[in-house]
Amino acid sequence: KKFLYIPFKTLRYVKKEKPDVVLSQGLIFPLQVIMLRLLVGKKCIIIVQHHGGKPYAGIKKYFQKIADRFIDAYIFTSSGNAKEWIEDKIIRDENKCFEVLEASTFFTKHDRQLARNKTGISGDYNFLWVGRLNANKDPLTVLAAFEKYLSVNPEAKLYMIFQETDLLAEIITVITKNKLLQKAVILRGKILHEDLPYWYSAADFYISGSHKEGSGYALIEAMSCCCIPLLTDIPSFRKITANGQLGFLYEPGNAEQLVTLLMSLEHIDREKLSDSILQHFA
Repeated sequence: KKFLYIPFKTLRYVKKEKPDVVLSQGLIFPLQVIMLRLLVGKKCIIIVQHHGGKPYAGIKKYFQKIADRFIDAYIFTSSGNAKEWIEDKIIRDENKCFEVLEASTFFTKHDRQLARNKTGISGDYNFLWVGRLNANKDPLTVLAAFEKYLSVNPEAKLYMIFQETDLLAEIITVITKNKLLQKAVILRGKILHEDLPYWYSAADFYISGSHKEGSGYALIEAMSCCCIPLLTDIPSFRKITANGQLGFLYEPGNAEQLVTLLMSLEHIDREKLSDSILQHFA
């Protein structure tokens, strides 16, 4: 994990294998990629896959620019995620950038009643949050919107599944100060990953407040279980939802836009949209 570390043993092994293609995970290893090129020669294709990292600053960025000369192609979830790398002139040729999702999932939709019995979810307007409680994921904007939505639909529920708890104290303060949120928000916390399909299958909607994502693993998992997404309008989410055709998008940090989307949900054909989401996932 050290920037200056060169894994010579690994690089010698790669050279010995005489590969046609090498895939490097992350754009954060410029020195290692430079050394790789020097060892494998010009014929080997080097592809680098983005995993949400940001461009370095200072001398590290200089090495990223040098490494670009030795890289044949880049993989991003969305071309929009490549924008800052191109604008910083780290990637000098945007034609080297291709769109490929980071991963899929083995999750499948469970029987709805079985999932509801297992999770304790009931009712018609159940929203599921799956993600860290930090500033980038922005749970506070989601709560602000949900509070206003509850004044119209007090039966709605928001279940929050999370591991990292940076903003948990603030979230608890917000909830305890509002009677509607006290009734409607369930802080479920950490659960086993293999139990997540039950929650996605039992809930009606998946909700996110992310300002930036390299991909969207939880979103992909939710869609595999027919959960309808309400998401921020960021490049990776646009790509995964076919430009919002398979879900609903709002401006990051804009609670009022999210309220408007929440209000519109009573008018949608959920069954038809869920079927389309599953087809798109497949």
